[in-house]
Amino acid sequence: MTTQAPPVELALGTVQFGLAYGVVGSGQQVADDEARRILAHAAARGVRVLDTAAAYGDIEQRLAGLAGAHAFSVVTKIPPLPEGLSAVGAADFVRQSVERSQARLGPLLRAVLFHSADNLLGPLGDVLWASASTFTTPQGLKLGVSCYGPAQLQQVAERYPVALAQLPGNALDQRLNGHAFPRIELHLRSAFLQGLLLAPAEQGGQRVPAAAAALQRWHQACELRGLTPLAAALGAVKALAGVRQVVVGVEGVAQFDEIAAAWAQAQPLALPELATEDPAIIDPRVWRTA
Repeated sequence: MTTQAPPVELALGTVQFGLAYGVVGSGQQVADDEARRILAHAAARGVRVLDTAAAYGDIEQRLAGLAGAHAFSVVTKIPPLPEGLSAVGAADFVRQSVERSQARLGPLLRAVLFHSADNLLGPLGDVLWASASTFTTPQGLKLGVSCYGPAQLQQVAERYPVALAQLPGNALDQRLNGHAFPRIELHLRSAFLQGLLLAPAEQGGQRVPAAAAALQRWHQACELRGLTPLAAALGAVKALAGVRQVVVGVEGVAQFDEIAAAWAQAQPLALPELATEDPAIIDPRVWRTA
C-alpha cells in the first residue's frame, strides 16, 4: 500500500514587502497597507506559509505586525556569514540571528534556513549547524537551507539532517526532476523566474538577453497549449517532483488574487522540451541584464 503525497500548496514570499525586487516589475517596495491586504487575501485563500529573511530589508521585524491575527507559519533565514569570523564568532553569529528571528516572529516562526548553503559546505559548517540546532531543536523549529540547485542541496544533505530546503524551479529550470529528497520538505522559489516568464517575450529578452531564445520557446509552448503564461508557469511547477510549497511574491492584491485563482485551476504540466541548465538563463546571480 502506497502513501499518497500531500498536495503541493501555494506559499507567499515577502521579499517585495522589504525590498524593491525582481528584474521585471514596478521596482517599488510594497507599502504596508497593501501588504496587510495581501496577507489578508492570502489567509482567506488558504495560504499557510510565509517566506521571509533577515536579509530582506526590514520585513522580518515588521512581518508579525502586518500579519495581525492570521495564523501563518513563517520560514526565515540566517544571513550569510560575515567574513573573518572564528569558530566561536560564527557560532555566536548564528545564535544571535536565530534569537532575533524568534523575538521578531514569535509563535509564527516555524522553520529557520541557512541563507547561504556555501557557509554550510565551508570549513565552519559543522559549527554553524550545531549552533543553529541548539537554538531551534528545543523550540520544535525545523532547520534547513536555501540552495541554488538540487546538486548543492544533495551535498548539504549528505552532511546534515536537513528538514526543510528551498530551491529554485520553474518551466525552464527543471533540475529538481533529476533528484529525490524524500525526507526533506521542499519549498520552491522562482516559479516565474523573477517575472520573466510572465512578461511579453520581447520585454523579457530585452531585460535578460541570454534568455531571449528560451523565452520565445516558452511563449510558443503556452500558445500551442492555449494557456496563459501564468497558468502554464503554475502548471509547470506543480509537475516538479517532491515539492510541498511553491513560494510566490506579489506587488499588490490584484496580482495575488490573479495568481491564487490560476493556482486553483492549474493542472500539472510537463514541459521537458523547455528544460535548460544554462546558468545564464536560469540563475539570476549571473544574469547580464539590459
